[in-house]
Amino acid sequence: MLPTAIVLTILLGIIAYIWGYPHWLDWREKQLFQRPLPPHWQAILGDRLPFYAQLSPQQRQKLEAKIQLFLQQKQFIGCNDFVLTDEVRLVIAAQACYLALELGSNPYPRLDTILVYPDAFQVRQITSPDGYVVEEEDTVRAGESWDRAGQLILAWGTIAWDLERWQDGHNVIFHEFAHQLDMGDGAMNGVPKLGRRNDYQRWQSIFASEYQQLLSQLENNLPTVIDPYGATNPCEFFAVVTETFFEKGQELQHNHGQLYQVLRKYYCLEPLINC
Repeated sequence: MLPTAIVLTILLGIIAYIWGYPHWLDWREKQLFQRPLPPHWQAILGDRLPFYAQLSPQQRQKLEAKIQLFLQQKQFIGCNDFVLTDEVRLVIAAQACYLALELGSNPYPRLDTILVYPDAFQVRQITSPDGYVVEEEDTVRAGESWDRAGQLILAWGTIAWDLERWQDGHNVIFHEFAHQLDMGDGAMNGVPKLGRRNDYQRWQSIFASEYQQLLSQLENNLPTVIDPYGATNPCEFFAVVTETFFEKGQELQHNHGQLYQVLRKYYCLEPLINC
């Protein structure tokens, strides 16, 4: 009898956590909404991130609340003797939270730890091009998202480079956190967690068409607004067009209107960067 009671207690506790945690996050964000960031943090955001000054007062309050919640939830670890500072944490958190400004209180539930290297890092990649022979090679990367380990890796040198070039269509933070959003439905397949069935159908139809268009443009050596790395696979396509949407929004809208509208509906934001 006692084991049954214990099991029931555990199950009830799990159910209470699953039901209550999202509500607690919503409540916590509302509490933080009333607490602005310290002035010197606001100065860092204004100096380093052009989109911060272009937000409405309400959006800015919301972003600052999300940043505080993000910094409380996620662990930052400096690697290869990299020293973490308030600026490093703040710049990463602000861009991650801006990306998910309208996506709820816990847009990155699978993410626990952010590892920050001073520069691009080397990883060993195992591939099987023909399905039979396994190949190993060392590759240099500026960022990486892991769907199982709860970790995301970033290179500060690349982040600093991106901070100086806001309209080049490259942003490693947007890219890697888009991968985290992609995992929101439990699978990394280029389709994040959406609302209704019609949303999924429209997303898959437009993204499949745009992905094939990018492949065709590259095969024919035609110029593209979307970075060629997006042709790697549908997962990378979503991450790359997210970078394009936020950094080269006008060009994306002009050349890929339907894709732009789908991303606009998902993020519930207009690209604000115009500098």
